[in-house]
Amino acid sequence: MSSFDPAGLTVYVDGDYVDGADARISIFDHGVLYGDGVFEGMRVFGGSLFRPHDHLARLRRSADTIGLEIPLSGAGLLEVIREVVVRSGLEDAHVRPIVTRGFGWPGIDPWRCDRPTLVVTAYPFPPMLGTDPLRLLIGSVQRKAPRSVGSHVKSLNYLDAIIAKQQAKAGGLDDAVMLDHLGAVAEGTSTNLFMVAHGVLVTPTTRAALPGITRRTIIELAPELGIPVVERDIWPMELYAAEAVFLTGSGAGVVPVAEVDGRPIGTAEHPHLAALADGYRARTRDERFLVPVRPG
Repeated sequence: MSSFDPAGLTVYVDGDYVDGADARISIFDHGVLYGDGVFEGMRVFGGSLFRPHDHLARLRRSADTIGLEIPLSGAGLLEVIREVVVRSGLEDAHVRPIVTRGFGWPGIDPWRCDRPTLVVTAYPFPPMLGTDPLRLLIGSVQRKAPRSVGSHVKSLNYLDAIIAKQQAKAGGLDDAVMLDHLGAVAEGTSTNLFMVAHGVLVTPTTRAALPGITRRTIIELAPELGIPVVERDIWPMELYAAEAVFLTGSGAGVVPVAEVDGRPIGTAEHPHLAALADGYRARTRDERFLVPVRPG
């Protein structure tokens, strides 16, 4: 049973600011009917948005890929996001701009919708996967990209990831590792994955993994900390012998992995994890990557 209560939070819905308890879109919106839409997951740390321009650029690329118009310019959408956060009285939050194909006659033809729907929400959000080291299952559900929707598209359809998450939970574990069409590691159900092998930080390519903003931050940080980093295919059994494994994401932060398929991994004691986690936290307070929620 969810204890989430949106009352008192402000939600933007197609030009109106409404209380979270009263926010509504039509059941005939194609985002509801078919998952036809895109979104972003952004973070507010200490009253500032972390790398918002990177997030909005990714939202634009997702929308362009599926032929979906975003009703506002980047600057206009950023102002809406700031307004939602301020009206909701939040200093630390998760922000979710959502663009759907909009209301229209049932049927998958996108031309049945006259205009897109834009929703922006913001809400308190503790680390999505907690802070304790995770126990992972290598799941059987394939991440379909690149033969289906491109992995760079952050779409409203997460059914593959949801089923993989169900598999992990049914086995008493925390999350699942998803593989691509070649059998290589793609990502977690809602996070990017890193491992350390022979002292080198390794992460999968974005062939079948979302190009995460936190992932990018870690890749930028590693050389600054003297940690070599490469992007390449990771094969599932490499994780069994890894010196460290961790997951990253805007909602998750940097989360250590304690075991994969029952094989223990000494991630929590590895110096690379501590250095990168500390470096990430420092970046979330670095003015170069922050846009204050309150202008001026």
